[in-house]
Amino acid sequence: MKSIHQNRRFYGGFLSVFLLMAGMAFIAISCGKPKAETQKMAVAEGEEWFKSYCVICHGENADGKGNMATLLNTPPLDLTAIAKRRNGVFPDAEVAKIIAGVENVPGHSTGDMPAWFETFKKSEGITDEKVLQEKINNIVAYLKTVQQ
Repeated sequence: MKSIHQNRRFYGGFLSVFLLMAGMAFIAISCGKPKAETQKMAVAEGEEWFKSYCVICHGENADGKGNMATLLNTPPLDLTAIAKRRNGVFPDAEVAKIIAGVENVPGHSTGDMPAWFETFKKSEGITDEKVLQEKINNIVAYLKTVQQ
């Protein structure tokens, strides 16, 4: 016959494991939702910024067919095919550098396409570089969603 102490030890251990597992499940659930919601908000803001600043050249569908496209020295790229041109990989950091004007590519930061990091500072009055980078990252997050 088991003693009261043995039963308490068994149920105490069981309760500890149960509470630990429940806590881990709660943390996993509560951490997942805000991250997904934050990502959704980033994409939505990136889409707004894209429509405000990029559509004129890159087009409503990000296909490089904006109203200004024919007037530019270097035609805007089809931004829906970034990953396709890179064997299915979307290079977030590289795209952010191109948008910011840190990495030069034909048509970017050469008079046709502004270096948006500097342009956003002036046009939006944003002086905090972390906020500027977040805006650019949000545009990147949006572009990632339009890949074909």
